[in-house]
Amino acid sequence: MISRVCRVSVAVLAALTMASACFAADVNDRLHLGSIGGQIGGSTFRTDRLFGSDWFGDYSEGASPRLAFHGHWRYTAKSWLRLQLGVGFTWAGYSDNTPNPQFDPNFPDDTNKGEYISLMVPIPLTVQYLVPRGTWTYYAGAGPGVYRVWVQNQRKVLKDNQTKKLHRGLYLGWTGELGVEHALKEHPSVSLEFAIAGHVASSTRDDQFPLGFNSSSSAVEFRIGANYYFMPGDRKKPAETTAAPKTP
Repeated sequence: MISRVCRVSVAVLAALTMASACFAADVNDRLHLGSIGGQIGGSTFRTDRLFGSDWFGDYSEGASPRLAFHGHWRYTAKSWLRLQLGVGFTWAGYSDNTPNPQFDPNFPDDTNKGEYISLMVPIPLTVQYLVPRGTWTYYAGAGPGVYRVWVQNQRKVLKDNQTKKLHRGLYLGWTGELGVEHALKEHPSVSLEFAIAGHVASSTRDDQFPLGFNSSSSAVEFRIGANYYFMPGDRKKPAETTAAPKTP
């Protein structure tokens, strides 16, 4: 499942890059430009410690950091306003010292979460406020999202032992993001970027998962990556004038 998601993400980014390759643009004037980008970094699900509570429950208890991947398409509507549609993938592993939240009939000898992983695919739509400073751009953004969240034990989707429901689903949620972007002088249509992002998915379903992993799930990501700017669609070419025929 992890390799399949990664292959699909790479294919989507490659297709969008090829589609925009003919429309490279100078980022010194970002107004009405589109951009495509990709980032990689790390994430943690243990955000209950940041908020000082155990609100996130089994998703964060004993969680250890893992890799995070992110791709996006952006459009700069104003000099200070940008829209972003993103897609990502991240997951969390767990410590052997953390007990199981519930009995797993597929693996009755398991007594801890050492073979468990929680996986998240965020698809957020973000509105970003921009603060340009020459070749640097600082930004903050937030918005809603759709989240695919599921839990596996030894590569099998966890089944609630009471309801017999598989522990996976689509959930609504929200995201927030802070970042800084630096345009390359030698290649003005390319920029490098660092971002910190947080995701919260409303993955509580009392009727399906009463025995465990029944709470909101959250991840905080630290990512680096690059962007490629382009002009969406064809540029309008000036109308060609036809010279009047010479009279004999």
